[in-house]
Amino acid sequence: MTQPFHITTVPLCLGVGLMFALPSLGAAATITGWNTDNIAVAPTPPEGETGFSVVYDRAATDPDAISSGAISFAPPEAISPGITVTPETYTQGGPDGATLDGCIMTSNPAATCTSEFQSGKRLKEVVTGTGPIDLVFDVASSPDTSVYQVFSKLINATGTALTGFSIELGFGTGDDFVAATGSEGLSFSTDFAAKPSGSGSSSSQNPFGLFGDASTNQNFVIDGFFASERTGFDIDQGLTTLSSADVYGPYADMFGDWMTRADVPEGLFWDFDSDETTDGMLMAWEYEPGLWELRRDDIAVCDVLDPGFCAPGSNLDTYVSGLDLDALYLALGINPDLLAIGEIEDLANLNVNYAIEVGDLFGASNFTLRTTVMPAPVPLPAGAPLLIGGLAALAMARRRKARA
Repeated sequence: MTQPFHITTVPLCLGVGLMFALPSLGAAATITGWNTDNIAVAPTPPEGETGFSVVYDRAATDPDAISSGAISFAPPEAISPGITVTPETYTQGGPDGATLDGCIMTSNPAATCTSEFQSGKRLKEVVTGTGPIDLVFDVASSPDTSVYQVFSKLINATGTALTGFSIELGFGTGDDFVAATGSEGLSFSTDFAAKPSGSGSSSSQNPFGLFGDASTNQNFVIDGFFASERTGFDIDQGLTTLSSADVYGPYADMFGDWMTRADVPEGLFWDFDSDETTDGMLMAWEYEPGLWELRRDDIAVCDVLDPGFCAPGSNLDTYVSGLDLDALYLALGINPDLLAIGEIEDLANLNVNYAIEVGDLFGASNFTLRTTVMPAPVPLPAGAPLLIGGLAALAMARRRKARA
């Protein structure tokens, strides 16, 4: 099922077709860039707006092309086309840390693979349908095997809840996709150390600002808005596939299946620094229509060991529920001009962490990173079982009458 995402694109000539090479004998490889033959690349929009480079199952100029997703980017953090491959040799921490040759990240001209936390590295893959999304990357011959970290965020904009996802390595796009087997020298790295610590070589997690324990993360002073426990999907990692497994943490108990963007609740955000280019702090949420719960106040909290590292607000020990908007504003006591209501978008977002190992590929000129999501079963409306039973009985009666 493919859902509209209200994406406006600019027609772009991307060439006469897709040249996806299947393996033939060759040497090791490095990733040289994102192949946009199957992408309708959007230009960089004005600041404050978002661009969407739409991903298709074949050449973007083909009138029969189908899309199930897009890569989004918003300046000044990121510019067109939305993905870049950055060559950079670096080693992860620890005595057995993996050595990486670069990363696949959003096209942020101010960031590199090793830029500081929250510098804007994650590519944003907006999932608009339940068909595969194929991202193709070009490679060049190299004497050594290369390993690339992938900074990825999946955004559910399908219009339906999801139960999971898979990420596959292979060659080609759409119906011409051929899954990799590992014998080609293409696989997910098992040496990479995914975050949070102890996750193994791949992981997924909902954003820390909503679910996270500040005592375990040096980048935060206060816990997540909804819970101090991390949450996301466990991942089963194969040689050439990553498959989501069970949900860990409290997300499912609070919200059910992975929510689509259209269904996330609204929150009240505080523009604590009077800067429209930074994210506001989530203070309260609308847990039922017209009813709000206050979970934070505006009392700053600072790190005991680093008094200069502070959060502008803090979590309440006891939440205040059952508030209408007037009572909520009164309880907060913050200048209303600095407060804004908006969707809690991160409830539809999932960060995914892993690395790709690229060997000889038997001379292939590119490979494909395919993402597929799994829709949650749609519950039958009340009375549907009785209706289905009645129709079945009617059909049986008609068959008996026909035999008579």
